[in-house]
Formats: sequence, C-alpha cells, structure tokens
Amino acid sequence: MYKRQQDGGTGQLKKYVTEAVNSYFAPIRERRHEFENDLGYVKDVLAEGNRRANEIAEATLAEVREAMGMVY
Repeated sequence: MYKRQQDGGTGQLKKYVTEAVNSYFAPIRERRHEFENDLGYVKDVLAEGNRRANEIAEATLAEVREAMGMVY
C-alpha cells in the first residue's frame, strides 16, 4: 500500500494527483487563454503550417513521380 493511501486513503491520493496535474498544466492553460485572445495570430500560424506542409508534400510527390517514372 502506498504511503499516501495509509495517511489519508485513496481520496487523499486523488486530491494529491489532481493538484499535481493542475499545477503542471497551469502554465499551458494560461498560454492557451492568451491565444484565445489573439485569433489572428493563431490563424496565421495555421496558415503558415499549412503552406509548409503543402510544400513538403509537393516535393515528396515529385520525388515519388520521378522514382516511378511518371514525370510527363
């Protein structure tokens, strides 16, 4: 049996874990709230990521076409 369970039962253990998880995620939640207030920035980041992904996909597809002899 875990020491925390002996001291206060599983309820105490759950409380301890909940506090630890909430503490860990607090800065991440704060940053998420900042982004909620700057949706223009979020859209710009998504658009740039989409552009870069398409660029990589096109290059990969060109390599595949070349390897398969499908360049017309």
